This record gives sequence, C-alpha cells and structure tokens, in this order.
Amino acid sequence: MKKYLLTFVLLMGFFGIANAEKAPIKFGDISKAELLNNVYVPDTSAPAVVLCDYGYFTESRFQFVRTLRIKILKKEGYPMANQTFSIDSKASIRGITFNLEGNEIVESKLKNESIFKTRVTDDIYEMRVAMPNVKVGSIIDIQFMYIGIPSEWDFQQEIPVVRSELVIEPSIYLTFSKNFFGYIPLTFNSSNRWVSENVPAFKPEPFMTSSKNYRSRFEFDLESVSFSGYYKAYTTSWDALGKLLFGSTYFGVALNADSYIKTVAKDIKARAASQEDLIRMAYDHVKQIKWDETERLFTDKTGLNSSYKEGKGNSAEVNLALVQLLRKLDFNAGPVVMSTRSNGRLSAFKPSLNKLNYVIAAIFTDKDTLLLDATEANCPYYLLPMRDLNGQGRYMDKNLNGWLPLQAKKKDKQMVVYTLSVEEDMTLKGTIVYSKADYTALNFRNDYEDFNSDEAYLTDFKEGKKGLKIVSHKIDNLDSLYKPLNEEFQVVSNNSVSDIDGEFYIMPLLFEQIKENPFKVSTREYPIDFGYSREKTIIVNYTIPKGFTVANMPANVTFKLSENAASFSCKSSVTEGRITLIYKFNINNSIFLQTQYADLREFFNQVIAKQAEPIVLKKI
Repeated sequence: MKKYLLTFVLLMGFFGIANAEKAPIKFGDISKAELLNNVYVPDTSAPAVVLCDYGYFTESRFQFVRTLRIKILKKEGYPMANQTFSIDSKASIRGITFNLEGNEIVESKLKNESIFKTRVTDDIYEMRVAMPNVKVGSIIDIQFMYIGIPSEWDFQQEIPVVRSELVIEPSIYLTFSKNFFGYIPLTFNSSNRWVSENVPAFKPEPFMTSSKNYRSRFEFDLESVSFSGYYKAYTTSWDALGKLLFGSTYFGVALNADSYIKTVAKDIKARAASQEDLIRMAYDHVKQIKWDETERLFTDKTGLNSSYKEGKGNSAEVNLALVQLLRKLDFNAGPVVMSTRSNGRLSAFKPSLNKLNYVIAAIFTDKDTLLLDATEANCPYYLLPMRDLNGQGRYMDKNLNGWLPLQAKKKDKQMVVYTLSVEEDMTLKGTIVYSKADYTALNFRNDYEDFNSDEAYLTDFKEGKKGLKIVSHKIDNLDSLYKPLNEEFQVVSNNSVSDIDGEFYIMPLLFEQIKENPFKVSTREYPIDFGYSREKTIIVNYTIPKGFTVANMPANVTFKLSENAASFSCKSSVTEGRITLIYKFNINNSIFLQTQYADLREFFNQVIAKQAEPIVLKKI
C-alpha cells in the first residue's frame, strides 16, 4: 500500500510544510528540571510516564512524524525503553537517552545495531528499538517519520500519559476511516486534531481480552487514494479489501500456487476411510510445517512450497498451506482473516487491513462449518487455540466473503479423583488421578513440553504442596491428541491432616481447593472473558481409620447464577468407613458483562467458602 503512496507523493511534487498548530514538543529539547523530577504526583506508583506523545501528518509531504518522550521513574519502568512501532520500509528513526550526571546533561544516541526491523505485510514493517544507557531518572526521546497516516494512535497506555496529541491535515487526495475505542474522553476533539491530557495508566483486569479493546485510542485505515485520473480503493468495503488480499504476492498469489501439494493429497485420499479422516490427516500433515510463533496475515515468502520443504513457517504459511491441501482433497475450504485476541477485536462496520494479523482455515460441509488452525503441535483439529477466540473473523475467497464466529466448541474439561486412606499417624496415602480433555489437555501438553524431564515437572508440581511425597507417576496418552490425557500419582501426604483437641481435620480438596477469588475489586469496568467454558469434577474418596467416626463433613449444596451461567454443587456421603464427596464446578458462559460482575464475584466467594469446609473425624 505504501508504495502507491510514495508514487503519489513523487507525482504531486509537493515539498512544503504547513504546520497550523504549534508543536507541544521538539525532539531532543529537554530541560534539567525534567531530569531532576523523579516523581509523578498524580500516580506515585507509576514506573514511568509519557511526558508527551505528538504525531503530525503533513498533507503536502504526505509524511507522518511522531515524537515520543518518556520519563523512567523506577527500575520497573525499564521495559519502556524497548519500543515497537508499525512503520513502512522507508521509515527513518532516531532516538536519544538523556541522563543527568553531576550537573551535566549527557546524551546517548540510538545506534543502528539497536534497531530491529521485521516485515509484516507487503510494505508494513515492525520496528523494535532498544534505547541505550537507561537508568532511573532517564528521559527517552524517540522520533520517526514515514509516508502515509498512522495505523493507530494510543491516547492511553499502561503508564500515565501527561499529553498526547495527534494532528492529521485534511487531504483532498485520500480518504481514511478511524475507529475510536476507550472509556476516557479526549480533552480536545476536532475533525483533524485530537488531544488528551493527564490520562491515567490503563489497569488490566483478570480474564479480559486485549487492552486495545478498552484503552482510549484510534485505529486508522486508508480507504482510497485518488489523483490526476488515478484511483485505488483499499478498505472502502470488505470486497475491496478482499481484492487487495488476493492480488497480493504474499497472500492470494501464494495461495494459488498449490501444485507442490498435489501428490500429498492423492496419498491422503488413498488412505482415508471417511471425511473426518481426510480432515484429520490433512491437518496433521500440515503440522510438519513447524510454526515459528510469529502471527501473520501474509506469508514471508512468495510461495508456500519453500516453507513446506524447510518445515518451518509463520502462521499464514502454515494455515494457507492447510487451505491448499483441503481444497486438493475436494473440500469447500478457504481462508478466514482475523485479529488475534492480543490484537483487539475486528469491527463489523469498519473494514480494516491494519487490524488483520492472522489467518486460519474454514471448511464448509453439509453438517457444519469447521474452523482449523494447524499452528499448535499439541492441538487436535477441532480446537482453536485461545489466541483465535476473538469475536469474529472474515471468510475471504475470490467470490465470497462473510463473517464467521470465532468461538470455542469444546471446554476446559477435567476430572480429578482422590482415593486416599487416612492413617492413624495423620498421613494420607493413595492415588490422585487426573483425566484431562480438550483445552485442559492442550494446556497441559503445552506446559509439560517446557520441562526438560518428568523429574523437573514433578519438582514443579510439588511446589507449594508442603509434605507431599510422590511415590510414582505416570502419564497416559500424552502423544495421543485425540484421546483424553490421564495422569496418575501414587502419593503420601504428611501435612494434610491436623489434630485439634483429639479430632482429625482434613481439607478434602487438598491441592484442588480454590483459595483466592480472582475478582478482588468491588466493581468492574470491562467484560469478563474466559475464552471458553470450564467444567471440573472432583471426586474425593477417603477411607477413615478404624476407631474413628465422622463428626462433621461438608453438607450437600447446589447453587448457580442466573440462566445457569455458572454452577457449583457438593454432594457427600458416608458408607462403611468410606467418605465420598463430589464437587462440580462449571463456568458455562465464556463471556460475562460488567453488569454480571457482582454476581460472578459472589459466586466465587461462595465456592471458596464451601471448598474450605473440612472433614472432621473423631475417635469412637
């Protein structure tokens, strides 16, 4: 896109600068007073503060310049010295770190070796900078310029912002759309100039999607460019955006070059016994392209054949190869373009190329529409990774496009069974068995891979479980992705039974007890998003020692939220010296509105209280 803008600038031949508003900041011009001031009074907990963030688009040069100034207040603010920007390939950047040494201001300039550039699309790059010589008290100045308008502008960040100002001069040659997010209004708002002042830091909350959905910010997209008989549409509609994608060397052209996978498709057809076999075998085969963990809408290479041969690629290369193979297997399949969970949600009303950062595959059958993402090695074909569960994606084909929901069709599903005997010496002996399915199994498999050995995993498992001794451990179906994963421990626990005045107290849930409410504050500003529903069943079996009887145990109870959005139950029984308790905990809705927060918070309080009720044994 930007190459067309560059051509436009050269053709128009404008080289003057019109600056209607006086800039609130000048790059490199700081004061000793700013360096001496190491406290931000409105928020003394802030690790850093944006003193000023100023952006200006000059219509005559078709150039955007941004100047960013940050004050480091604490060591926790050091990460702010590493900034990432979305720019074009011709962008220039400079930076200075200022420190006060004695009575002198010392400058450390950003060097080329501390600037890292990665291509994201045909002409958009991600630029990462690491500022030098950063200390508590430093001031960082960064300035960059490039052709065109910015893709986004943040008035609110995760540190306080003293002033943020954006100016986009009107242009008769381009049209663009802007989408405003956030809860904090702007200080000044006109058709081409926007200012915010003294904006507090954005505070993340548990179980929320990207802060981009809630921070005060703009997202921009270039809609069209026209001059001297030339017109090009970019995001005037989703159809126009689709044409742009399918004309791209790194999307549509790459998708059409599929001859390399013809032999693979023929082999799968010969071996598959059903439609499900075809899907599963295609999905598992494409996983031979190992995902390099970069989230991309476009391929890095002009064809998918090289990624296939190398066995490595970005998310677009993996999933577009999956689309190719599914089509060769005669499925009605195509790409679904989307924004990942960390990147914020797509708007159904504003077509956006800048917002798209990912692509998955869709299959349309007579019975269902299946969405597949082959990037996760431990994921079965019918699960979408958490990063994909983000509202809706846009199905894109040459002749068809439309919205598809990006929702989980499976749960985080787990069953835990304790079979333990209570010994007279107050130890517990027996087995703990976990059965993990769907998202629970996926998360476990991903986590288990991070350990160098089973011994390292067991060391981590025992962390915080005082008195636990693991006699033996085994895992079944670890590599069988389409079966539940089973994990069994033979254990001895020396710290789970308390003797109080001759009575034995046992916390029945041991290591499965929820002890802390994740929702601590009394009010909530943003929706709660669990990603997927949750179902956990815990069956507790205790054999009590001879000469003891049950003095007290958790009573039966069931409670749930309105419309069964969440539910909890506890059922207990005693039979011939054996105690059985069955706890069921379900989060049936993946999303809760702010208006439901108080009820959800109280629900967790009740669950915590019930799970904290002990079993009490006394001597006969």
